[in-house]
Amino acid sequence: MTQQFIIIILLIALGYFLKHLNFLKANDSQVLSTLVFNVTLPSLVIVNLNKAELDPSLSVLSIMMIIYGLVAKTLVVYLFLKYDNQVRGTVGMMMASLNIGLFAYPLVAAIWPDSGMIYFGMADIGGALIMFGVTYFVGSYFSSGGDSFDFKYLAKNIVKSVPLMTYMIMFILNMANIHFPKPVTQFFSDLSGANMPLSMILLGLMLNFNIDKRYLPIALKYLGIHYGFGIAMGLLVHFFLPVSDPMIKTTLQVAWILPVGIAIIPYSIQFKYKTIPLTGMVINASIIISIILIYVYQALFV
Repeated sequence: MTQQFIIIILLIALGYFLKHLNFLKANDSQVLSTLVFNVTLPSLVIVNLNKAELDPSLSVLSIMMIIYGLVAKTLVVYLFLKYDNQVRGTVGMMMASLNIGLFAYPLVAAIWPDSGMIYFGMADIGGALIMFGVTYFVGSYFSSGGDSFDFKYLAKNIVKSVPLMTYMIMFILNMANIHFPKPVTQFFSDLSGANMPLSMILLGLMLNFNIDKRYLPIALKYLGIHYGFGIAMGLLVHFFLPVSDPMIKTTLQVAWILPVGIAIIPYSIQFKYKTIPLTGMVINASIIISIILIYVYQALFV
């Protein structure tokens, strides 16, 4: 697995240096993200869920992700009470808005190739409701753009999430014992093979190590809370969550130390936040920190 992580680091570095050598531009990330989210990642979901043995008890993952999101966002807003609404709204959006689709799925497919996608897919359902629902509400509430919640926006974004909708459709087909024939799964298997390298190169393209000193103390404080709370909750799950399947606990422990989701940036733009440099710093730093933490986790416990 160390070799796999080295490959992942090299792919991220490749994307980063291709951007700085002007072979690829930051705008090219739009093309790559479209391919990853709408082609290779859904293909990976189809291959993994086509004949997987699903257990309804895995719904605890979605429930725990929702509970975690609500508690975490409430906590971080409270801990940043002395700051203005721009900062509180920013940290409130970032907290528990986890990068499962782009960041986690490629790593999960490498570390737990047999069943990882099933567990993280269930966690992603709860995570999507937090990202597209609660996070959107928090951003809207603390911005100058208003404090109302747009349910149409929530529904639209959930439907537009091709990986999430693919997972839900495949879940229904699986439970109905409907499976694709081998030629179909082979086609999607070939496509899914490109998911990990494209995802990691995309992360490299988006990496930016510019530091805005105005927001550095806030970024450090937020990152401490982001990972401190995630690790603490992971320990509570390990010792007290009453489930017999250890992979459920593993999924939650890994999910809660994932980096901040990139969707926070378009939210910040939509709600006219002036703290986008803070968001960018945290997202970039969290990608590096999460890679290190997940590497240590799998080295010790997998």
